[in-house]
Amino acid sequence: MKLFGVEIDERPREEIFKDVIRRVDSSRRTFVITANAVIMLKAKEDMRYRKALMEADLVVPDGTGIVVTARFKRKRIGKYPGVELAKDLIDEGIKRGWKFYLLGAKEEVVSKLAEDLKREGLNVCGYHHGYFEGKGPVEEIVIKEPDVVLVAMGVPKQELWIHENIHRFDKGLFMGVGGTFDVLAGFKKRAPRWMIRAGLEWLYRISQDPKRWKVFFKLMKFFFCAILDRS
Repeated sequence: MKLFGVEIDERPREEIFKDVIRRVDSSRRTFVITANAVIMLKAKEDMRYRKALMEADLVVPDGTGIVVTARFKRKRIGKYPGVELAKDLIDEGIKRGWKFYLLGAKEEVVSKLAEDLKREGLNVCGYHHGYFEGKGPVEEIVIKEPDVVLVAMGVPKQELWIHENIHRFDKGLFMGVGGTFDVLAGFKKRAPRWMIRAGLEWLYRISQDPKRWKVFFKLMKFFFCAILDRS
């Protein structure tokens, strides 16, 4: 499905994940975006950001907004939330011995997550917080040659960082994961399972942080723009 000029993967999540595994195992440099309504609205409004999404290797549908929009366009696609894809990558990485680099979030969050994942058996070859100037730890990542780099710096910073720097690396799957580090490290909780199944995770996030109420209006704007979009 194409939305605002960006091609969103319509395959079932099982096929998407098999593709991801193949790319990592073959050391194929890959840029993955898990697209939700906020990301797609940003892409519509910001040409630089839209270019980053259009040049990504995989744009995975993340969020109810994308699924509902697909139905309006007479397409049926499922969603593969970024936090779940990240967790699947970690579980698979433990089994396959992949090297991971964690980039983003606050120092106390990313350091705790790195130690937790090491105890679970994941090969975490390095980590760095997301509050840096310039290009950050690019040279360190180049030297350590991770198989997977998870980037948790929020939208649009994480996708723009990947887009601007991925050419420097010979291999690796790079994916923006938003607030996933906070969830996996235990600093924040995901919505109850029934809310996730009902497509109400966005509402739970807003209830946990009143400052996020502006996201609701972005969702409404996204639906209006998406329904009118003819790309």
